[in-house]
Amino acid sequence: RVTRFGFYSKVFLYFGLGILLTAGTTILMSVIFNSIWPMYTLDGKEIVQNATSAMTYYVLTTVSSILLIALSLVITFTSLRGRGSIKIPYILYSICMGIMLSTISFYISNMYIIGLALFVTAVLFLSMCAIGYITHQKINIFARVAFALLICVGILCLVNFVILPFALFGGNYELANAYMWIYWIVEIGLLALFLIYTVIDMARIRRVAENGGGDENLALFFAMNLYLDFINIF
Repeated sequence: RVTRFGFYSKVFLYFGLGILLTAGTTILMSVIFNSIWPMYTLDGKEIVQNATSAMTYYVLTTVSSILLIALSLVITFTSLRGRGSIKIPYILYSICMGIMLSTISFYISNMYIIGLALFVTAVLFLSMCAIGYITHQKINIFARVAFALLICVGILCLVNFVILPFALFGGNYELANAYMWIYWIVEIGLLALFLIYTVIDMARIRRVAENGGGDENLALFFAMNLYLDFINIF
């Protein structure tokens, strides 16, 4: 077992490692498939696809998406059993997430926008961590708010799912407008939900730390929770 401050150190060390692995993998994939071995090249005025490069990238992203699901299950069950280490699955999960996030570079080529998004994400994430650390005794209140918000977002998603066919093919401008409004409300609701989850996770980390900390697997488990909070906010 680790001490109180040692537990904090381990959690944020593993959290930082996950973020670095994801960021490094994303940058590496973007450089390879955008510059070194590009999937698409410009031949005069025509865009030419490199079939081998494109197929390799699609295979990598498909395999990574499957591995993300499998690894999340492995990490969850290993943590619940309390036996075995989740260090390797966590590292592999971070790398696979980096491969998946590399798709962003093909839709947003402006690095300034991506950098600004990362900066805003970091500010929001650290702010929520600070709130969770300070208000750790009120974790039940945040949990109730998160549950209520989750129900509301779920209902709005169902409403939009029903509206979508009529908005796309019905030619009804009012329904299309309502769909867009609900879409953005859902997006804001999801962001608020992820922010609250960050507060809750940080509050749980402080509770465990003040009770003497936990073993390495528990530190890794909390690190992954924070890692997913950061990715979801981003």
